[in-house]
Amino acid sequence: MSKKKLLMVLGPTEIEENIRQLGALPQVYNRTPEFSSLMKRINKNLQYLFKTKNPVFTLSCSGTGAMEAAVTNTLSPGDKVLIINGGTFGERWVKICKKHKLKVKEIKLRYGKAINPTIIENLIKKDKQIKAVFTTHNETSTGVLTDIKTIGKIVHKTKAILIVDAISSIGVEPLEMDQWHCDVVITSSQKALALPPGLAFISFSPKVWKYVKKARLRTFYFDAFDYLKNWKRGQTPFTPSISLIFQLDVRLQKVKKIGLQQIQNKYKLQTNMLRSGIKALGLKLAGERPANCVTGVWAPKKIDASKIVKIMSKKHGISIAPSPGILKTRLFRIGNFGDIDQKDIIRTISSLEKILTQLGCSVIPQKSAVTKALIKKRY
Repeated sequence: MSKKKLLMVLGPTEIEENIRQLGALPQVYNRTPEFSSLMKRINKNLQYLFKTKNPVFTLSCSGTGAMEAAVTNTLSPGDKVLIINGGTFGERWVKICKKHKLKVKEIKLRYGKAINPTIIENLIKKDKQIKAVFTTHNETSTGVLTDIKTIGKIVHKTKAILIVDAISSIGVEPLEMDQWHCDVVITSSQKALALPPGLAFISFSPKVWKYVKKARLRTFYFDAFDYLKNWKRGQTPFTPSISLIFQLDVRLQKVKKIGLQQIQNKYKLQTNMLRSGIKALGLKLAGERPANCVTGVWAPKKIDASKIVKIMSKKHGISIAPSPGILKTRLFRIGNFGDIDQKDIIRTISSLEKILTQLGCSVIPQKSAVTKALIKKRY
């Protein structure tokens, strides 16, 4: 195996060399005018990323920390919430809310199914006690994309707030916080932003601050009022991950320069190439309404999907993701995040063909599958 190792998982992702090198810069003192100027530039570019006029706060934590911050800043014990649970990360919303003694009404979806927004509309019309609707824009455990735009219109007509986990979608999929009436949106650094893990981001709509004032779950570290006060002066309440801040600044400037639409088009093209090649190998894709950043693939009958994942890593140097839970032996997932290009897509398809042949699966010759992917590149 001579080629470099390649991350085709759902995070962490491949990082550009110049961004990696920024992580080795000397540390600086963060309570200075210079650092505040840097943070103000970051704050402005985060608003561009979120498509919002609202403040976007930078947290030094994982995406799950931002999920908990969304809960603790807006609700109180005993409040009723509606959660769309389409997989592992919908389930995480459930666990966080139950941990904080909220009354959870759960819509549990079958694997690979997308929520029909009408179901949400009917439920919140019937139950006026629902204070918040939680959903996941891209459920990476299944690859299903949720129709946030339609759900936003529905929830906006009520007193409830819409809380969106956009950890694996912002930057890859269109999401407009203000135009789509999202009340809380969170994301993190290690997905489409193509940065190391360690930073998360959260934004609140004007509607939410009434909830924040009444919330009895607010914690010391994640107190939104503390973040707002510091945001205004280009600071964070506590010492941030300074090396990651340097990397974030440069990455966001590049995103702004290239343009979100252009970046999203790149991911869409690469995903279309990948899926075309996979289909040409005779494999079936999983999930309805699939996102551009993750492709679920059913393993051929009598072939263990987890073996494909292991061989891909050990023999070909490519990390792909196993499926969680009971589908571990039946399904694998390929990510499309970070600093990867069309050559990486072709390499992945080629390696997959070799593995299937090794495992005794009759597949279309590799050249045909790669050709299919290259043809798809044109469209």
